[in-house]
Amino acid sequence: MNRLILKNKVIEYEMAVLNSLSIYFDAHRFIRKNNFIKYLFVSGIAFLFLFTITIKSIIYGVDYIENPITLWLLPLLQKVLMLSPEDITKGIKAIFWLIKKAIEANQDAIFSTVFLIIGTPFFSFISSKTEEVISGKVYPFQFSIFLKEIERGVSISFRNSMKQLALILLITLLALIPLVSIATPLLTFIVQAYYNGVLITDYTLERRGFSVKASQGFYKTHKPEMFAIGLGFMFLLLIPVVGWFIAPTYGLVASYLYFSGLKIQSREHSDKSANK
Repeated sequence: MNRLILKNKVIEYEMAVLNSLSIYFDAHRFIRKNNFIKYLFVSGIAFLFLFTITIKSIIYGVDYIENPITLWLLPLLQKVLMLSPEDITKGIKAIFWLIKKAIEANQDAIFSTVFLIIGTPFFSFISSKTEEVISGKVYPFQFSIFLKEIERGVSISFRNSMKQLALILLITLLALIPLVSIATPLLTFIVQAYYNGVLITDYTLERRGFSVKASQGFYKTHKPEMFAIGLGFMFLLLIPVVGWFIAPTYGLVASYLYFSGLKIQSREHSDKSANK
């Protein structure tokens, strides 16, 4: 029975991945046809400019808090551990060293999630433009609505990004165990793909009126699709330099196209489930 369930899950994920690949080709045609190419340069230049600054800032931040935290923890740990202050200090420094190494080892994954938070206004704009082209409706710019979209986007992106980063750092630390280290690259990749899919798709759900609670229900019931969309986004990011320009816009458009036939039904289902 368990084998059958596993087999069905594998088939479900396989179909989702195959469907998402075709959708990315549709997104390519959509972007070319509707002159979205100009938007690629905005995200690409921002990527190039922010990458080095972001990673260096995170490392600097860890270095900056190391001494204050060490001084704060030292007297507390001395009461619990039968060790000298020097040994405790070395232990704390070793933990910070592992954290910094984990950050450096996963700097691409960390930056992509940080960029998805910082880029919320841009991504909300691309989602709006995609909606206008497909629906034929024109959405006049309203600053108050735009602020609400940014507030929701930042909130969702930050929450899911923190979950993703926590899991990635945990997996990186588990890589220190010899046998477990074999599976850690695959686990990291799966986590990145799923959460990138969630972050990209939320702009589509938000534009269709999904509440945060309904969106969370949608993610749970469409995990293979979230993984598939995020996988396509990550494949594009793997293209040196060019990927930084095309991945965000292609991912947003592909997500909208992919879920255009699912979202209304899923929203109604989520709302009914919430009311039970």
